[in-house]
Amino acid sequence: MSEANKLVLDGIAWLGNVSTSVAIIFINKVLMARTGYGFVYATTLCALHYLACSASIWVTQTFGGVKKVKLPFPDLVLFTLIANASIVSLNLSLMLNPVGFYQIAKLLIIPFVCLVERFWLKRTFSRSILLSVGIVVGGVAVVTVTDTGMSSNVGGLFVAGLSVISSGMQQILCRTMQQKHKLSSHELLSNTAPAQGWTLLLVGPLLDRYVSSSWVFEYEWVTTAMFVLLASCSFAVLVNVTQFACLGRFSAVSFQVLGHSKTVLVLLGGWAFLGDKVSAKQFFGMIMAVAGMVSYGVASAQPQASHRKSPASPLPAGEETVRLLSQNKESGDTVLANGFRLRESEHARKGAENV
Repeated sequence: MSEANKLVLDGIAWLGNVSTSVAIIFINKVLMARTGYGFVYATTLCALHYLACSASIWVTQTFGGVKKVKLPFPDLVLFTLIANASIVSLNLSLMLNPVGFYQIAKLLIIPFVCLVERFWLKRTFSRSILLSVGIVVGGVAVVTVTDTGMSSNVGGLFVAGLSVISSGMQQILCRTMQQKHKLSSHELLSNTAPAQGWTLLLVGPLLDRYVSSSWVFEYEWVTTAMFVLLASCSFAVLVNVTQFACLGRFSAVSFQVLGHSKTVLVLLGGWAFLGDKVSAKQFFGMIMAVAGMVSYGVASAQPQASHRKSPASPLPAGEETVRLLSQNKESGDTVLANGFRLRESEHARKGAENV
């Protein structure tokens, strides 16, 4: 494959992932917000997303679109445990810790991934790349961190740390598994989606009961809510397919850095279309984050900016778990499990009732 063709395919994969990820966040906001349909069962929703992916992959396999490949059972168990630990710990961290501390923990995934790639995968980073990463992290912190209160809950601290480690390792394992077993992104997803879907469906209702104080089985369905849930599951398929494609193409650090473009786009979308308020401080943070992303792209394009000490297989990146939403009971804001939140103004509630 020529370099030009590779760049085109990389761009398509990234654009597809960004657009579908931003879309599903707004769909989930309508589905899960108290001012929407109030389906606040984030882990169960994530299980349904993976089961929808499993069903779509089964259909494509039936018609020969994706070949059936088995991932070795030990690797499948390892990936499933780490990926599910990421999802569960993110939701628990959101509940047990102050929102600002939760968001700071999310930002720590980037330095954690850098450390793993540096010391385990023997990747080196130039000063320009490290500076760019720092600018991105700083910009996103300005945008998302509304308070800097530390968690006084030992359990909360442990869960936050677990969320950083499991999320970073899951992203790294995604690309590692593809390269180790010579699998395409679709082939890896065909193995992991059913395993994650069924296991999360077992623990999801229990965790959601703990988080929301109500059982998912007690939810009162209406026709429109079912259509929104169907739309969420449909976009989840696209998110996961494009995500696994990206994770097989980009390093975990690149995926983390550029992934914050979704944070900026969601906040701008909420401001432009839903009436959410964005402060001057947040706009400054967005500009800072985008500048860091551009700087990172330029630095990464330089051959000397990053190289491997070992000629071993290329290095991993990870899956972006479907963006989960939960309600912050203290503030009434809708908080996203990727580390930022969308304020639900009364104007937005009335103007986007059935978005």
